[in-house]
Amino acid sequence: MKIDGNELAIRQNELDQQGFKQEAYEMKMEFLKQVRESGDHCPCTEACPHHGNCFECVTIHRGHRDHLPMCLWDMVNERIAALSHMTEGSLRQYETEHAEK
Repeated sequence: MKIDGNELAIRQNELDQQGFKQEAYEMKMEFLKQVRESGDHCPCTEACPHHGNCFECVTIHRGHRDHLPMCLWDMVNERIAALSHMTEGSLRQYETEHAEK
């Protein structure tokens, strides 16, 4: 099952923003049902006792605040890349010039 960019979840979000709260809620519950039924959907490659348990994983990452869970990397990188285009994609050059020595 495709979770990231899921068409059902996107439509649910649109309905919610348009004020169709009940329809959005029902669609959200259907999306979550499909996710649960699809089995293991955790993209993390680490051998971890919290693999597949989003509640535990996200809570631990929020607690230590060192880095994000792997399942959020793609979404964050997508947003950072879009912002980087505002400066003609010069983020890599900036990082090179400002690297700690």
